[in-house]
Amino acid sequence: MNDKPTLDTNILIYAFGKQDDARKQVAIEISTKCNIISLQVVNYTIYVLHRKFKFPNNELEKVADFIKQNFVISDLNISTLNQTLKIVEKYGFSFWDSMMVAAALNNHCSVLYSEDLHHNQSIEGSLQIINPFSNLK
Repeated sequence: MNDKPTLDTNILIYAFGKQDDARKQVAIEISTKCNIISLQVVNYTIYVLHRKFKFPNNELEKVADFIKQNFVISDLNISTLNQTLKIVEKYGFSFWDSMMVAAALNNHCSVLYSEDLHHNQSIEGSLQIINPFSNLK
């Protein structure tokens, strides 16, 4: 398989978070393997860092700058919305998880790193969900 990985918000949260543990190290390593993420993942990462972890605006700007410089950020469009609705119905994921999966499919990603979805699940025969923390538990 020609890996074209993308990642879920939770991977970025661990990578940028203040904790210093094995998950942070894995998340940083995974992040360096990925070069494309959806705009939804970017937006939700910034939101969580602001609301839950109380990052000040200057730190949020640094995170946003890092993301913009190191990733291709895929747009969300009508095609993504249409695919999202199909994913919701077929796989039973939440709307937001389905949108992230749809963006990955629309960008021809082969791997989606996520702690929250089903490890090793195949989506539409072309996208595999991988929990990079599965061996840490």
